[in-house]
Amino acid sequence: MNTPSNEPDLAFDIDALFNHLVEELEVDLSVPMDWTFTLRGAEMGQLKSIAETLDDYQCELEESVEEIDEKGRLSLGRPMLSVVKTGALMPSEVKKIADQMSQIAERTGIEYEGVEVFDAIDDDELFDWLSLDEAVWRLRHFSDSGLNPGEELPWVFLLMGDSLEQMQKLAEALVTGGFENSQSDEDPDEEGRYGVFVFQEGSNDEERLVAAHRQIVKIAKDHEASFEGIQFLSEEDFVDVTLDLDV
Repeated sequence: MNTPSNEPDLAFDIDALFNHLVEELEVDLSVPMDWTFTLRGAEMGQLKSIAETLDDYQCELEESVEEIDEKGRLSLGRPMLSVVKTGALMPSEVKKIADQMSQIAERTGIEYEGVEVFDAIDDDELFDWLSLDEAVWRLRHFSDSGLNPGEELPWVFLLMGDSLEQMQKLAEALVTGGFENSQSDEDPDEEGRYGVFVFQEGSNDEERLVAAHRQIVKIAKDHEASFEGIQFLSEEDFVDVTLDLDV
């Protein structure tokens, strides 16, 4: 990271990073966050071997990461290993992990690129239905965590209505409107309402998500149904997750 000479590099200056979080962003350090330490190497196999030794962390491997240089040229960078520690960490704890990553890099000949911190998403939040605004913020979190703009990402929309017949007609209208994988649920929720799930092969694209939401809501209103939420799950993953329809 290139920074002006009079400014600290927050990826490596832990004290400056904490000061930035508290003084400028007013972050509550008692709330757990995702502390992400990045390692880069020439070979995916080497990074995978390192990840297998880090049992106390969540490790995410990416074979290639798009990079943009100072002239705006796009290229594929080296393989990357993100080492994530979730918690309400103190500066001394972050420094200890950073030192560990630096030692690994020095010992193995790879490069330690520093630390970043993101809001943590717990399991309950991860699988709960999101409003459009919350879904957009979730996309931004995905981008901050390394998901490239425009990269494939499944979407599922939930719509609710008062009767099964009503929602079956809505599912048919959605298919006609271009949302081919729209399915009505024959089982009512605890309030006796019925749902329609709209599965899409989406992407990490805010504008495209907003446009799809706009179209779906318009069709739903024509059938007196309401929009309940969005999730980022494929149909296959969706059936494996228990979701509460009482939004």
